[in-house]
Amino acid sequence: MSALNLVPWRERQRQAVLQRWQIGGLLAATATFAMVMAIEHWLADANAAHEATMSAWQLQQQTLQAKLQDAALWQTRLRQAQQVQQAWPQWQQQQWQAWRSFIDFLSVPPRGLQLSQVEWQEGQWRLQVRAFHAAQVQRWQEALQTHGIAVKAQPAPVSTQLWRCPQGRLWHLQTFELSSPSPQGVRS
Repeated sequence: MSALNLVPWRERQRQAVLQRWQIGGLLAATATFAMVMAIEHWLADANAAHEATMSAWQLQQQTLQAKLQDAALWQTRLRQAQQVQQAWPQWQQQQWQAWRSFIDFLSVPPRGLQLSQVEWQEGQWRLQVRAFHAAQVQRWQEALQTHGIAVKAQPAPVSTQLWRCPQGRLWHLQTFELSSPSPQGVRS
């Protein structure tokens, strides 16, 4: 049939394109195989180094455990660690309770008051606020009460100081101490 081919250059061009495609495919396959082998070799070396390090650490740990097994210090530390493990859920619960109380406290804005000290310890609030009138403190206490925070102020302000506003007026700024009753079952 090639004797009847009127345009032989097309056949030669097809053969050249096919040959280039075959060579390109072969080179791509060879490059891919070489990269996979290089990565596999690198991973094998990294894994071997890691396993050697781990076995050295395990050997060191075994020797240290053998040395410390009879030591009184090791026994004491083991008991302390067990106590911490047993107390951990209670500590987590206390921390969560503190965060919940703090979030509840922050949800009530102290309008017209200046907070000078805020302390939450063992389920009890201790606050020191400055206000112009005791009525402001009373309104804030009521707002806190609606959010579940019970605090009581002392009947009289702890201290009074003079404060000059930017307009030049002189005001009596009173400091009040507030505290919440200690929760049952907790020593304060």
